[in-house]
Amino acid sequence: MFPRERWRSEAGRSAFRLQSEVQYTGRGPVRLTQLPRHLLRNIPEGNDVVDIIFTMDRLSVQHLGDKNAISDPNSDESFIELKKVLNMLMSFEPRRAPGNDAPTTDESQDKFARSFTELGGVKILVRFLMSGTLIPRSALTRAEKKSVISESARTLRLKSLILEILIKLNTVYDGKKPISKELSCDETMNYLFTLLASKKTFVNACQLVEDILQHRREVLDLHSIANLRTLVGCLDDSQLANFCRILAVAISDLDIYENKSSLFAQNKQKRSKGFVNVRDINQELLLSIPELLPRLVQIAINKEYTPRYRGMPSELDCWMEWIDNQMADEVYEPQAADDFDDFIGGVSEPTSDGSPMVAQQALTITEELVQRVEVVYVLGLFLLGKHRKKVQRKLAELKLASGLSELFDQFIWKCQVSRSQTRNRLRGHNSSCECSPEVALKIQFLRLVHSFCDHSDYKHLLLSKSELNEVKKINLRAGGLALQSLDNINKQLMCKGSRGLLTKIVEVMKKEPTTSTFRLWFWLARAVESYLRGDTSYCDQIFLMRRGLLTHVASNIVENEIRHKEILQSSFDLLGELIKFNIEAFKAFDAILTTEQKFEKFVTMVNRSLVDSNMFIRSLVLSLEHFRSEGSEKALTLLVPEGEKGEKKESKLVNYIGDFSRQLDYLYKLINIISVQNLTQENVSCLNTTLVFLMFANKRSQLPRYLQALKDEQDDALENVNGSSSVLQNFRDLLIFWQDHYLHKDKDCSALEKSSKISFAYWKTTVSMLVSEDNSLPTSVSFYINPMPSDRTN
Repeated sequence: MFPRERWRSEAGRSAFRLQSEVQYTGRGPVRLTQLPRHLLRNIPEGNDVVDIIFTMDRLSVQHLGDKNAISDPNSDESFIELKKVLNMLMSFEPRRAPGNDAPTTDESQDKFARSFTELGGVKILVRFLMSGTLIPRSALTRAEKKSVISESARTLRLKSLILEILIKLNTVYDGKKPISKELSCDETMNYLFTLLASKKTFVNACQLVEDILQHRREVLDLHSIANLRTLVGCLDDSQLANFCRILAVAISDLDIYENKSSLFAQNKQKRSKGFVNVRDINQELLLSIPELLPRLVQIAINKEYTPRYRGMPSELDCWMEWIDNQMADEVYEPQAADDFDDFIGGVSEPTSDGSPMVAQQALTITEELVQRVEVVYVLGLFLLGKHRKKVQRKLAELKLASGLSELFDQFIWKCQVSRSQTRNRLRGHNSSCECSPEVALKIQFLRLVHSFCDHSDYKHLLLSKSELNEVKKINLRAGGLALQSLDNINKQLMCKGSRGLLTKIVEVMKKEPTTSTFRLWFWLARAVESYLRGDTSYCDQIFLMRRGLLTHVASNIVENEIRHKEILQSSFDLLGELIKFNIEAFKAFDAILTTEQKFEKFVTMVNRSLVDSNMFIRSLVLSLEHFRSEGSEKALTLLVPEGEKGEKKESKLVNYIGDFSRQLDYLYKLINIISVQNLTQENVSCLNTTLVFLMFANKRSQLPRYLQALKDEQDDALENVNGSSSVLQNFRDLLIFWQDHYLHKDKDCSALEKSSKISFAYWKTTVSMLVSEDNSLPTSVSFYINPMPSDRTN
């Protein structure tokens, strides 16, 4: 322990003089060693935190002058003291077993972290870390001048330990996270990015930057980082994959809005003066680096990413076997006693209190497991910005579809019980859990497929060449729903073999239970649904129906009790895309709903949550009007094959949605479950579904009839009490929000037009009629809103 006697004789002056200087200069003591001597004497000698603070303060100043020193790490005072701090933040005790209430070291770690932070330890560490930027080195060799990092191995190793201490402080501290303003400033951020160029500091610098960005109120503008292009170029594939953790925070839209869910609040913020969408700016910068996307794609689709052993029933068994083998080999590898060359920050840690720093194989394995997940996630984020079309084209040219199809073959989608009826599982998970290290990758994989196909001109690359020929033959009899772009597909970019990625996903989806681990079924369904989005494609619908998808999804709703909201929503959304405008699909649907009991069960599921099923209801309405426009009764007559007695019946679904009272009931309920204040990206579709009802009513000159019926329904429900106009007023407020949301210059509304086959001009016209302030017009909502009763009697 370093004695404080010398500091007590030198540090600080009288409290009176200190106070006077504070009043004149506005600057007070910023370090513990600047306090008056008599105050320092009151600090107990046995306080380890204070002694560490004193020593670190001295070493941080000395470090400025001896950065080039070469010394034994086991006798280097700076290194020893940093290890002492790190050890205080680590637990070398085994985890507490369930039911064991014995105290652990968690409390002592939190206490140390709190005291260390409150006494200015973080500021000292930052000064220690930034020493190379405060006083430049007096001389650099010719080789060092050409490199991104020009600091010695000793300095980099010390700084890596400092980075690790800062990370662990942020992890174990239960109070306010100690991310200081010194760490968040542009100068420090730039220096942390330069540390990403060194192997010794990369892992910890990457983790700390990610932590800082997640705690920043504003998104980091990557233009403020100097030499970002050079940095990306000097990272190897493993480092680039880890670097995606930082990119994910920088290009995600999760943090650009103060309110993460309310569309009204987001719109208000976007329209405010000075608002800049930093995500799009960062994406544009990154996409201008020509080698970035090609490298990310190659890392994502590289098949040699995971161990596979013959005879293993699940991917978890394969991982456990691989980890056992790796750990067994590591035991017999000679360990260097704290050698500089084997030290990698974040991976090399002390195995016990006071022991040398050695590479931890388990930590290395962990890093390897998450790398591909981060890369696939970032590729998906690139497909969500305003540059989506450009990225879709680039990824198609990089053969992403065929690469993902081959990678898909490496997955084991069904977890099976082994012959001994035992299952390897992760600690803390029950016997029915099917988790594995690959679950996160599977989900991000499917999200990437979803984003790549969403309203994409390249979605047919998910087919094989033989499947494309099948789709072309179906397209010949598609009539007005025929696609014109199938001959323009570049077959060199398509999936190889007899089955494409789309078919593989459908086959897995039919086998995967709707209660599968971590919403896998949900994302399987979303991936297929996004393939069908955009211009309704008869040939794609029939292609998927031939593979039993419609029967599987519809039967699953009728025969099983689906309780998960996400599963129910994705099922209805997929059904809506499968049957939209498709007479053959309606026939197949009626063949599934053969009994009144099944039909009632299906309708009950539809009505259980209109937020989840409203897209399916919209699809029914759009299809009904499409069939009427094509041939009215003639088209509807052909919907259902002959019954048992040879008579022809009307489609159950068409008859159900064609009923005026039922349409009114849905319209009223959809308006009631949403308001401007609770609109989110999830339920805003309910507003568009109400407009579909009213647009068709307007085409038939029946808009006043629907609005009057809504008023009557409202009056009956509220028995003409004060405030009876609230439902229609709420609807009018929603329509005004719709104009603000969809008519803004930054909003792409082509998706509404393509999915409904209704020109966006007609969407705008109908909304304008409904929100008209002329309350003498029967097509205006204002016409049916009663003025609120006044409290005045005169």
